[in-house]
Amino acid sequence: MNRYTHGMATDFYNNVSIQMVGDDTSPLAKELIQKSVFLQAAFSLNLSRIIAPGAPDVNTDSLGELWQSVRPLNGKYTFEIATVLPSYLPSFDDAQEYIACVDGAELLITSRMLRCYISETAEHCTPLQYYLVHRLALKHLVEQKKLTHIHPVPLRTFVTKRFEVSGDNAEQIIQNHFSSWVREFVGNLSRLVDSIRAASPAATRHVMPQSSTPFLSVFWVYVQGADDKSEIAQFAGDMPTAAFRPLSNLDTEGVRRAEAYFANGSAIAIQESSLALAQSYLHYGYFGLSLVQVCIACEAVLARTYETFLLSRGVSKTKYADAERDITFSQLLNLHLAAARDLSTLTDRENILSRMNWARKCRNDVVHKGELQQVVTSSEVESAIEAARSLVQFLTPKTN
Repeated sequence: MNRYTHGMATDFYNNVSIQMVGDDTSPLAKELIQKSVFLQAAFSLNLSRIIAPGAPDVNTDSLGELWQSVRPLNGKYTFEIATVLPSYLPSFDDAQEYIACVDGAELLITSRMLRCYISETAEHCTPLQYYLVHRLALKHLVEQKKLTHIHPVPLRTFVTKRFEVSGDNAEQIIQNHFSSWVREFVGNLSRLVDSIRAASPAATRHVMPQSSTPFLSVFWVYVQGADDKSEIAQFAGDMPTAAFRPLSNLDTEGVRRAEAYFANGSAIAIQESSLALAQSYLHYGYFGLSLVQVCIACEAVLARTYETFLLSRGVSKTKYADAERDITFSQLLNLHLAAARDLSTLTDRENILSRMNWARKCRNDVVHKGELQQVVTSSEVESAIEAARSLVQFLTPKTN
């Protein structure tokens, strides 16, 4: 019997009522305050208003220019991008705020930021309006704005990154660079989390891998230019998770298949779950992990096909089990497949086998060297996934 403890040491749940509290007392180090605008001011935002990527052919003229009033200072803008991790990172030597220099990027980390929602009166209440504010500044914010109805919600670990960019138009800079900023920032965050986990596995056992924008649905971007002009806005890192409703839909056939999986603990074929995961990794730019899943899907179905073939030829299950560990993916794909099945009936077989051998070599790079050893494009990975689907479909017995 499997014992799933969900992060607890025992199956017994000893329910105890506790009050969740945060560290409100330790002061902010003065040198850190200068490192981030988010430690210097509170920002009024609305959770329902977010900047998202539109299709290239969408006409945005009616929306006006983003941050038009902010002009460059000596040909440059200062930007600061921030997001919230899905879990708390540990404090550093009891410090709630600290700087981490990750691959040349200076990141400020704090676990004391708040979304402070406000509802002053029914007449003036703006749904989902909030202040983004550090916990130690909340009292001053309430006094300065004369707020009477506040609802502070603690955020998990908040990370910011500041940099300068040359240019004469803030909107054009965002349009041309925001996607690359997010990719670099996510890479910095993954490195940060992996480094802390490796440094102290016990202190970070609750921290899951930080790998993609679905975990970072909102990015705050602050820009400062000449004459102390500045602006801030919320950007969607991943639109489906930033939205307040599902943006995808299962059609009738998808619902039927899902319900079949729900029922009676039905097993999901490893090739189906792996190819679906490969598509997700591809969508978020994790090409190496996508190709690993492609290979898992194909090797699983190839192994099953070859086992069935050998058993049908009189090889015993015991003999096969003894030899199975010595059969490689390359052998299954390039030798045993041709013995087990008539490949003349596999449409576009040369291309399929070529793409699968390419994926296999990429998988070996990831597994044995830790990363891809060549430049890989999204179209190449998409082609490998489609080749894998074709091979899996060819080898999967038809059912009525």
